Amino acid sequence: MPRAQLRRLAASLALTALIALVTAGCAAGEPPRITVYSDGTSLRLAPLQYCDVTVSGCDAAPDAKGSLTTRPGLPVQISVPESVSKTPWLVNVQSSNADGETLPVRQEFFSPGETLAYPARPGSPDERLLVVEIQQLGAAYAGKDDNTPITDEFGNPQLVARGVWSLELTPRDPAAS
Repeated sequence: MPRAQLRRLAASLALTALIALVTAGCAAGEPPRITVYSDGTSLRLAPLQYCDVTVSGCDAAPDAKGSLTTRPGLPVQISVPESVSKTPWLVNVQSSNADGETLPVRQEFFSPGETLAYPARPGSPDERLLVVEIQQLGAAYAGKDDNTPITDEFGNPQLVARGVWSLELTPRDPAAS
């Protein structure tokens, strides 16, 4: 992650923690769902895992992974609810090239309130998206055995995901289009 994004992330962490702690008492009910759209089909994703803001109490639903069929080269439009967009969140995209070789995961980070939507696009027309994962970051960081934070090369603490949504994409038969 570039240094500027890491600084924005660190600065927004304190604000996020404050907002989350203030609204935690009001946020009861179902965890947020994320809407994804590609190649004429939309789907609302439930989280695979969703935790309280301090990531100390979590509910898991391993069968919540979504699946869409799409043609190579097409993007996936991601829409998150305000409860996700007002916190730090990110998108991880796994894709393959025309030869079927898996490419490195690409990641896009969003500061609190920055956006409600993001188009995950292939890097080229013949590239195919395989998995799109959305993570809402919590107000907790990864820690070592002695409870000190795990940091990156710039000394920034590594935040833990509060919510995780996953979408698997399967190829659509071009003859069926």
